[in-house]
Amino acid sequence: MIRKNLLGLTLVLIVGLAACNGADTAENDEKITEPSPADEVTEAPAEDTTNEEADAEKTASEDAQSDEIDPENWARKIHEIAATEQSPSDKFYELEGILLEYEPSEEKVEQFKTDIVEDYKSGTYLDELDNHERMLTNIFKSYFVEKNNNGAIKEFAFDYNQNLKYAYRGVDSPDSDAVKSNEAQMDKVLPEIE
Repeated sequence: MIRKNLLGLTLVLIVGLAACNGADTAENDEKITEPSPADEVTEAPAEDTTNEEADAEKTASEDAQSDEIDPENWARKIHEIAATEQSPSDKFYELEGILLEYEPSEEKVEQFKTDIVEDYKSGTYLDELDNHERMLTNIFKSYFVEKNNNGAIKEFAFDYNQNLKYAYRGVDSPDSDAVKSNEAQMDKVLPEIE
């Protein structure tokens, strides 16, 4: 009960002091005074973030478009992944994130098509499994060739991609039956592509 009375008395004093403070404002209207710490606002005013949010959205949109417009962004990202100390499997899984973000132009897909066919025809496409950048780049290229085409080149890119990703991650060896079977299928459709 004593606490309730003290609380009530405290409230009355606060209200009274506030009323007294307001009473002399009429006298002080003509004076310019610095606000006292008690008069200062303790809450920061809300900022107008509308422009900041619009700028952030614009920047995010430009960043997303830059992946589509700037063909070197994907190469830089692959280079960064290849330089990490991760296992080939982990590097491949990180590459999958780029595959979902990037959308190459038709011209770029045509270049990728030429690149993977020439790489396969060289006979050395599985010779450098420890060259992470080369393997990730060719997996990347073949994925988009397969995704953006039909017919013989789609089949070729699919088998090429399968061989690369499974040999690179150590699931299959370059001389395994699965790899040889895929190569036979690639050899079969290769004349239709050239």
